[in-house]
Amino acid sequence: MRRKYDIRNKRTFIIILILSLIIIGIFSLFIYKYKHTEKIQYLLNTGSIIQDNNKNYLELEEDATLKVRWNGNYYLEYQGNKISLGKKVIVYDTISKGIRLYGKFYEISENGKIIENTDETKLNSSDSIFYKLDDREYLLIDKEITSEDKSVNASNYLLVELDRMGNAKLSNYKLNLKTIKPTTLITNRYRFDIANEMLKYNTLEIDLKKIIGTTNEYKEEKKEDKKEETNNSNNTSDIASDNQAVANGTGNDSGIINNGANNGEYVSVKELKKNAKMTAIVNVAVAINKIDFDYVVYDPYNEYKSISADIIEENTSRTVQISRNDTHISFDDLKANTKYEINFYYTTIDSDTNQEKVTSFGDFEIKTKMPQYSIAVTKVSRIYNNVEFKVYLQEGYQIEHVMVTPTIINGDNYQVLDQLVLDVNALDKVVKGNFSIAGYDIDSNTSILLNIDSVSGPNGVLDDINSYITFRIVR
Repeated sequence: MRRKYDIRNKRTFIIILILSLIIIGIFSLFIYKYKHTEKIQYLLNTGSIIQDNNKNYLELEEDATLKVRWNGNYYLEYQGNKISLGKKVIVYDTISKGIRLYGKFYEISENGKIIENTDETKLNSSDSIFYKLDDREYLLIDKEITSEDKSVNASNYLLVELDRMGNAKLSNYKLNLKTIKPTTLITNRYRFDIANEMLKYNTLEIDLKKIIGTTNEYKEEKKEDKKEETNNSNNTSDIASDNQAVANGTGNDSGIINNGANNGEYVSVKELKKNAKMTAIVNVAVAINKIDFDYVVYDPYNEYKSISADIIEENTSRTVQISRNDTHISFDDLKANTKYEINFYYTTIDSDTNQEKVTSFGDFEIKTKMPQYSIAVTKVSRIYNNVEFKVYLQEGYQIEHVMVTPTIINGDNYQVLDQLVLDVNALDKVVKGNFSIAGYDIDSNTSILLNIDSVSGPNGVLDDINSYITFRIVR
């Protein structure tokens, strides 16, 4: 009995010793982290603007010190007070026009890579950078940030916080707005579809919901419903004479095709490539004049003679060789809003007949996206009998001409005016136009329809734009 008792005592002693060592280790780590973070501090200059933990903005009237606690929360020592700021801090210096970020910010670069910025990040307001901060929380940095319908106009930076239904609070030290409809923000380098959490750099689209994850429950209306609503005169607005006005037409959009989805759950491309046991296409991304494919080549016995893809557009066809050492290929310089048939295959040599054998591993019929355009009336003059308007162009997609047709509507009577052809320069993002309403019977019941018929460029004419505005002239 005594021997068994000794064994139990030894086991108990060992367990207590291990637990004690663990507790001492945790406590030592806590002490180290506490001492280390106590040394971290940053000087904030007079004139800096900062947001506290309760979302209140504070402009510093004297220099202050920013410090961080052991748990990663920042606080400000200012005028004898300690002001809690949270785990992420945005500081705008009104004198130097610089921006500083403190904490963890995920930068989404224009090639789709995610760069984790920690501690202190120094920026200029002239930089054009996009960050994801947390679930349904984003930060846009740019000298000028506007919405697609021009209802939002911000500068330097803009904080975007979505609710679960896709509406968003837009704020900085000068602005505090709430969106009640799907809104797209535009900067010099990228476009951000807020409700859908989609970021677009030129032709590359990035689904931000797949970064960190999201609890956003917004679901886009079906295109058939959207088209029906658009045709039911939702683009009608009243415009006072000789004053500025803004109203917008509609555009097309589409997302990323992911062949790796499983029972409605997203499977990462990286995981698909890792686990693939056969040659296959695992992901497709469609843009305006570009289609990207992620693929896997599974050839453990080096049997493939060649790997190729045929690209067919109407009666023309070309063949592209696929690298077995890569996993991504882009087909560039495609036409917008055009259907392409793309067939992937590899060839082997039959050991019995010594004949070449062709095996398909992906056949796709894909239509490239339509560029987005919108039109807005900026001024109507009853004095000069003139209407001025702007056409906002698709960024990153070059065209040469925009064709716009004005139509005057009185009840059931339609008077179609001459088509307007607007020249577009290489760097234009917006083109202006005007037309005269002199000689027409214009009263408060008269509507004017302004429609973008088509655009033309090196790759031909695009004519299924579906972007227009209907407005009335108010006396």
